[in-house]
Amino acid sequence: MRKSFAAIAAACTVALALTAAPAQAHPGNPPSTGTTHHTQSFKHFQPFWHTHPAKPGKHQLPKEAVTVASGLAGPMKAAFGAKGGYLVAEGFSAQLTAVSAKGAKTVLVSEAGQEIGGVSYAHGTTYYFNNDTDPEAEEGSVLLPSRLMSMDSRGKMRQMADLSEFEGAHNPDGRTVYGVRDVSAACLAQAPALRHTGEVFSHPYSSAPGNGGVYVGDAGANNITFVSTSGKVRLVKQLPPEPVKIDAAVAASVAEMGIDIPACMMGHTYFAEPVPTAVSLSGGWLYYTVLPGVPGMDLAAGKAYRMNLHSGKTQLLASGLSGPTGIAVDGQNRVYVAELFGPGVSVIKNGKATVVLPAMMASDVAISGNTLLAATAALAETGGNLVTLRLR
Repeated sequence: MRKSFAAIAAACTVALALTAAPAQAHPGNPPSTGTTHHTQSFKHFQPFWHTHPAKPGKHQLPKEAVTVASGLAGPMKAAFGAKGGYLVAEGFSAQLTAVSAKGAKTVLVSEAGQEIGGVSYAHGTTYYFNNDTDPEAEEGSVLLPSRLMSMDSRGKMRQMADLSEFEGAHNPDGRTVYGVRDVSAACLAQAPALRHTGEVFSHPYSSAPGNGGVYVGDAGANNITFVSTSGKVRLVKQLPPEPVKIDAAVAASVAEMGIDIPACMMGHTYFAEPVPTAVSLSGGWLYYTVLPGVPGMDLAAGKAYRMNLHSGKTQLLASGLSGPTGIAVDGQNRVYVAELFGPGVSVIKNGKATVVLPAMMASDVAISGNTLLAATAALAETGGNLVTLRLR
């Protein structure tokens, strides 16, 4: 299925559809997480925001929070940068922007028609994605270049790898069956798009620098890879499908998009594409969030995991998250998540998420020392914000 976050709204990026061809990801769109026969853009999701308004009282920033910058065009990813500053990928304007500690903005990269995203930073080097887009093509119908770029302290840029080449050569989930697996042929014939195998599609969306390279969460390929400094790509984890029971809530959710689930499929399990939306490293563990292709943003079906990089052991940290698109770990091993369609930024403890920064459309979170950085109001028509909060 196709997944475009806005086409995860970009990015939820998110098609709620349970159908076969994922929606195209456009610049400024969150990672795609659903499937649909129709190409979808951010405009198609605007009615969701109009009909599900945030409640001001539940999203009021605490008085100790500081808004560093505002008016950002779709700040889907953010990171701490050099000299006490910040970095933000402005998805809707296809820009990578540096923000000083005092809020001054400097455009580092501007690529009209491209998708600039997934920003991260370490040891004087900035990493980001420069993904080709084709508004006329359905996701997966054309394998478009998806480049991991690096920029040194002098502003020199280089392409580390094109993730689409790895996906085109291997397509690790090519034999994975997504959708409804256990219904009769007659039932499936009523909605054949609700079962498919992994398509050849790459949409790198999140990154985390590590020793000797960068970990990449590919929201199109449904996996996490590692790109070495020499440009070699290897698979770290092909994420398993996320099981979702088809109940009345799921049926109602996708019905809003004009998709009818046959009665014979009610009660069955839909194996959704496991779209990775954020990755982070801490103490030999790789932390990541997953936004299932179904039901995506409308129902709280997101999860947070961590995987031991040595043993490969994976642990579920929390479930029931509403569009988790950011994850970070502090010095005390506390895990924080940003929920694009939830209450803001929360800390996870004993499997439960407790809000620490109430904010509407919180798209990302990063931590440096005892400072939390969040991108908020990411999909707002008035522009998004960068907000900091001192942790206790």
